[in-house]
Amino acid sequence: MKKSHLYSFEKQGYRVSILTVALLLSIWTCGYSQMTVTNGTNVKVNGTSTVNSSQNLVLTTGGTLDVQGTLILKKNLVNQNIAANSLGTGTVVFSGTVNQSISGQNIIQDLTVNNAAGLTVDGNTRVNGVLTLTSGLVTLGTNNLLLGPDATVTGSPTASNMVVPTGTGELQKEFPPSGGSFTFPVGDADGTAEYSPVSLVFNSGNFGTDNYAGVSLVNAPYSGTATSYLTRYWNVTQSGITGFSCNSTFQYVTDDIVGTESDIFCFKVDPALPWIAYNAAITATNEINAHGLSSLGIFTGNLGNSAVPPDIRSLQDKNITSGPECADATQTMLIAGNGTTYWVQSTGSVNHIAGTNIIYYPGTKVFPGGYMHGYISTVFCNPYVHPGAQTPVVAGIGYPGIGNPANSFFKIYPNPTPGKFTLELNGDITTSQVHIEIFGVLGERILSKDMLIERKHEFSLVEKPTGVYVVHVTSGLNSETEKIIKR
Repeated sequence: MKKSHLYSFEKQGYRVSILTVALLLSIWTCGYSQMTVTNGTNVKVNGTSTVNSSQNLVLTTGGTLDVQGTLILKKNLVNQNIAANSLGTGTVVFSGTVNQSISGQNIIQDLTVNNAAGLTVDGNTRVNGVLTLTSGLVTLGTNNLLLGPDATVTGSPTASNMVVPTGTGELQKEFPPSGGSFTFPVGDADGTAEYSPVSLVFNSGNFGTDNYAGVSLVNAPYSGTATSYLTRYWNVTQSGITGFSCNSTFQYVTDDIVGTESDIFCFKVDPALPWIAYNAAITATNEINAHGLSSLGIFTGNLGNSAVPPDIRSLQDKNITSGPECADATQTMLIAGNGTTYWVQSTGSVNHIAGTNIIYYPGTKVFPGGYMHGYISTVFCNPYVHPGAQTPVVAGIGYPGIGNPANSFFKIYPNPTPGKFTLELNGDITTSQVHIEIFGVLGERILSKDMLIERKHEFSLVEKPTGVYVVHVTSGLNSETEKIIKR
């Protein structure tokens, strides 16, 4: 260990002189393969100091390390303390020429990896400040690398400097109470190293103490994918995060593509059964994504554009500006919801076809002149034609659409309903008459009724099949639509 600036050893309350430390370090460097910090000894690197260690640094049980400045390690860090052990508020740098390892339960403020031969994490490690990926792969194996709520990543990660969580270990990120976004700089090193990061954006949610979202991945096809798919899947987990809405993006490489890339969609394949199809692959940037997630799991790319559609298709953050577009599912279509939008502009036209259910959630909106038709059928789109996710652009005054969360004209309850439900108008209605229409699961009109002003009125779907119904109410200049589900 070579002394660059000021540091000190402390043992049993006594401070060893700098001259003695310098002599001891010289002996350790020349005559031994490691430096050992024994029980009751604290090694401190002061805030203005930089210390280089050319041998293994071992903390035995009870030995501690307090890095306030910078500690540069050329070999391994072995921490034998059983409990999670803070290494100080400074920077620990791994910059050897052969693969290095960090073992034990370590808490580090700033961690820099600058070793082309890589760093192996042999114990759970937490970084609270900055993780700098300059050069080399950080291989996790069965261990986790946790980044604290204020932690950031710098260094322009690529296939030559990234985190490799291809075992049971995860790269984990703790989020502050306000949530936020984070890009996990992950990839695999199976043969040719491939960078395939994951980005999560939490638009809302409850973030408890010690929460985290974690990512690991596998460089292989997910069982059951076929025809057009990715030979890669990502496992995204969470702990202590509830009631959330999350947008996710997964980046793949060209070698991952089997079949036709434009036919590949983002799928959540576990724990969802059947699988849920989200957005089409963005072929220009090799990305798949899913918006409005309320739960996480395993994601991959699979055939989503074919004669036989997926069982469940979920569509969010769409802006239909042309047409006719068409989207389908053999069982259920899920539109908008969980903080997302689905807008059909005045020039837009779209058909939704499902074998069993179509559910329009809050955030669905059709502008005057736009056309949206949803119906139940076993004759599906030919072909599937649907635009990718876009940022909605409002042209003129918005039109309150299906399930608009700002809907204040009327409300219906209970929803879902076993059969009967109440429609209640608010107190701002000034006209003497309202017109009410109810549309069935096949899009057919099952009720059309003009009523004198009445604040509450009960309707019945008792004799009708289960499914999603649409209630449209018009009164003077007010015109709004809401869905109701009959169980």
